[in-house]
Amino acid sequence: MRFFSIVFVFWLAGCTSAPPTVPPEYSEPPAVATDGFVTVVASTDVPLSLSEFRDYLLENPFIDYLEPTDNIAPPKSWVPLKGEWLTPGASRRMQLADGHYVIERVLENNPELFRYQVWVFTNGAGRGIEQIVGEQRFTALSPTLTRFEWRYNVKPTSWFTRIFVKRRVPELQTFMDTGVRNLNAAIDSGTDGG
Repeated sequence: MRFFSIVFVFWLAGCTSAPPTVPPEYSEPPAVATDGFVTVVASTDVPLSLSEFRDYLLENPFIDYLEPTDNIAPPKSWVPLKGEWLTPGASRRMQLADGHYVIERVLENNPELFRYQVWVFTNGAGRGIEQIVGEQRFTALSPTLTRFEWRYNVKPTSWFTRIFVKRRVPELQTFMDTGVRNLNAAIDSGTDGG
């Protein structure tokens, strides 16, 4: 079953590297960070009930609405590594559109919240990011309106790399805003993201 979890990584300080010829293997994740984040948030109000919206995203994964930027490649495919996806503890490897990879796992999944952790990066971001804790929150505003909030909590490896992560925030904000805007426009027009 496909899901709308979003995983992507932005380059630090213009640093690039060639995609690996062999995908990374699963490795044990670090403890989930709770502070020291650089956080970016995008949100939109969707004209569907909370349950209708969650069902919509199961059929139309959020990744379908993402557009690449100069330094951010959205995911294009994934393979399961451990457990059944959507179940807390399950992990998968995502291949990004630029040929790089990240590995993520489910932390929490209930009707109001989907949380995930990303801790393996093959692109330049891996040099400066310890992990990312992503959150997608769903709040029923009325029987026919749901607020969708996507939060990306980026944990730099040090105070020094935090400087470079913060420099990428405007591009990350644009990427996230475009994704939620495209999602809402597709729902309004009755189309899907593919």
